[in-house]
Amino acid sequence: MAFSLYCLINENSNRFSIEFFEKELKKYFFKMEGLSLSYEEDPFDSSNIHLLLSWEGWWIRFFYETGQHVIDDSVEIAKHAKKNLSSEISNIDKRIIVRFADDESKIYTNHIILMMDYLQDIPNIIIFNPRTKKFIVS
Repeated sequence: MAFSLYCLINENSNRFSIEFFEKELKKYFFKMEGLSLSYEEDPFDSSNIHLLLSWEGWWIRFFYETGQHVIDDSVEIAKHAKKNLSSEISNIDKRIIVRFADDESKIYTNHIILMMDYLQDIPNIIIFNPRTKKFIVS
């Protein structure tokens, strides 16, 4: 089954951009044979682009988003956090969304693990699985 992760970035710097993540992911996944990394446009809003990492019939979509709609979602995500973290989470305005294609045959498990490792290495990141409503702690 395909799944997504919402990764809230709890910091105030402006160092992140979709171009920043493109360079980082190229370095991180360079040993994974057959990688194709490209930009995709949102079909409903051509000003929104995201990254597509693909390998022969399987993919990971990588979105970097900022703004009020991220804060609105952060407020909803905060409802699932422990009380001491909920107010901190509800103000976050930067996030990564990672969508993984279905991998029932488990051929791409290592790719998923590598992406999870990459995400967990980002400072001040809070990873949330919207399907299970649980936070992923490293």
